[in-house]
Amino acid sequence: MTKITPEGRFPVSALIAEAQRELDLRRQFYWARVRAGKMRQDDAHLRIALMEAIVKRLMVTAAL
Repeated sequence: MTKITPEGRFPVSALIAEAQRELDLRRQFYWARVRAGKMRQDDAHLRIALMEAIVKRLMVTAAL
């Protein structure tokens, strides 16, 4: 697997797993904030979409 950190400390598979974990946490946390009226739904959608894009970009990087 390709290493993308300068010192090669973390393999891409570990980065993908962590980004996916963060995405799952964001889905739970942001929707709870939206329901509580502490976050706008469009902000939640945007932040979740950004993390989804990060996961997808890492997956493409891993395929190289």
